[in-house]
Amino acid sequence: MSVTYVNIPNNPHKHRQFYTTLNNVYLTHHNKDISDGSAMNLISITHNGKLVKAGIDKDVQKLGSGEIYYENKFNNSTNYDEVINEDIFLLYDDAGLNYAHFFFDLFGKCYYFDLLRKEKNNLKLGLPEEFWVDEGKNNFIKQWLKLYYGDDLDVFVFKSNTSYNITKNIYLPNCFYWFPEGYGHEPILDMIKKVVDKVTPIQVSKNGCYISRQDTIKYGWYHKRDLTNELELIDKIKSELDYDIIELMDYDIVGKIQIFKSYNNIIQQSSASNISIVFSNINTIHTILANPRMAPWMNFKLTQFSDYVKTNVICLNDVGQETQQDQSDGNNIWELTNIDGIMDILKQIDSKEIWN
Repeated sequence: MSVTYVNIPNNPHKHRQFYTTLNNVYLTHHNKDISDGSAMNLISITHNGKLVKAGIDKDVQKLGSGEIYYENKFNNSTNYDEVINEDIFLLYDDAGLNYAHFFFDLFGKCYYFDLLRKEKNNLKLGLPEEFWVDEGKNNFIKQWLKLYYGDDLDVFVFKSNTSYNITKNIYLPNCFYWFPEGYGHEPILDMIKKVVDKVTPIQVSKNGCYISRQDTIKYGWYHKRDLTNELELIDKIKSELDYDIIELMDYDIVGKIQIFKSYNNIIQQSSASNISIVFSNINTIHTILANPRMAPWMNFKLTQFSDYVKTNVICLNDVGQETQQDQSDGNNIWELTNIDGIMDILKQIDSKEIWN
């Protein structure tokens, strides 16, 4: 049992830069409904009869306390379904199924995995089966990790409703940065860039595109983030700008990167897909139709990301309002208040008049 601190450059949260190593643990993948997008309590670990919070409990990770066990939480059961006689690096996070949180809260933990593999060539990446799927809303996780590591990745997938006795070491990384925290994301952006650099742009016939959210209505999403008059906006973008209309859920991760590396002008609403700004090239102009609830914190992050890749972002604030529809359970339903006025600005951006 040990806590190993790591010096991560360009990240000021030194108290969070560590991973915990335990030997001979019992890990359970619980049969949990994740339809709300939360993976909280999906995984639990017991060590020496005590319930482990290191690398599991998100709030504890944010504190960076280095504490390993919960107080007064015990589990003396040694029952298990399968034995794992290999070292495992646990890649797990409560918010890891969310597109934006995946890159920072979950994928960021691979920083430790990359360090450990320099000495432990046979170290396996262990993650819940919900994080390793070929189809559905969460397939971007597997696609991204395979693109990042190529063929040089050995994965152990924890099956639902199954308990494991891991007889060797399990490495529990601490989250050193969590989205949308103000500072400390640079090491993860460097890791993202390694993937983006592997993908070449494609030829596109149009000067720009609009990233539609209609796919989340079509296929379903964890929460309603509907723009109620989006179809009216789409019709005007098609007829007045002749832009392509893109639904990102129709593309794999390579296709998503190619879109953001290839178009000159990209229009989006405030959403998790805004993180794709870090995929773009320096000539791209990103226009964000700022959701009134998300703008106060998201706009700042988008400015940071655009500064990192040296691209351009324009956030159009005060263009919409929340509706009176159901806003419970994380729903965020809104409408644009002046689509014609928005189109005037978009045309100026397209023609570059806005810079004159």
